[in-house]
Amino acid sequence: MDAVSKNLDARNTGTYAYHMATASREGSVALGLTTQVERPKSLRDQVYERLRGAITSGEMAPGAPVIEAEIATRLGLSRTPVREALRRLESEGMLEPRGGRGTVVREIQREEVDCVFEIREALESLAARRASRHMTARDYAELERLVERMRAKVDDTVEMERLDTIFHDRILAHADGARLKRMLGDLRAEIMPWRAIALGIADRRAGTVEEHAAMLAAMKSRDEPAIAAATSRHIANTHAAVIGEGDAA
Repeated sequence: MDAVSKNLDARNTGTYAYHMATASREGSVALGLTTQVERPKSLRDQVYERLRGAITSGEMAPGAPVIEAEIATRLGLSRTPVREALRRLESEGMLEPRGGRGTVVREIQREEVDCVFEIREALESLAARRASRHMTARDYAELERLVERMRAKVDDTVEMERLDTIFHDRILAHADGARLKRMLGDLRAEIMPWRAIALGIADRRAGTVEEHAAMLAAMKSRDEPAIAAATSRHIANTHAAVIGEGDAA
């Protein structure tokens, strides 16, 4: 009799709890409860991902009008999920209202990008240096696992964005400074569309993984000049990628 059948028998004889505990300790129960059930994506989320990908890939060029009814027709959907997706993209700064032209893909302004990334470079370096003073071996192990997951998912743009966010958020969580956390949190929200543009580039995704590994190595050594240099290099390379894409467009 297999382990699952034993547990069903145990339930009938009133000793189910005992057998479950024993089987779990022995690693013999395979009930499929070790991983979370994946929820199907809503239409709104699917439309959001399609449009976001079209923007970051350049399929929808900066300044191009975004017409809700037209998108709904092309995707074979009602306008409701499209409208919700467009609102989310506008809140993230990837779209912007343009008077009588309605909503358009936001255009990258070189001066604005330069200023924001220079501020981010300073704040991210400060956050990493401050975090290194407080992080434990367990905290560093968590960041190492994130870097390895990024390396495994380097061809998955959406997953790379998610893991990149977690990596920087973990560092900021240990930076010990409410004002710094607030300032950098606001700034990260503002540059979200630009970061998506950068991570849409295969070479930049690969570079991000190695730059995160360099940041982590410097942080583990608690060498603050090295931490500042590694973090600045990472932000500067992302900045350059965004500018390069803007110039290409």
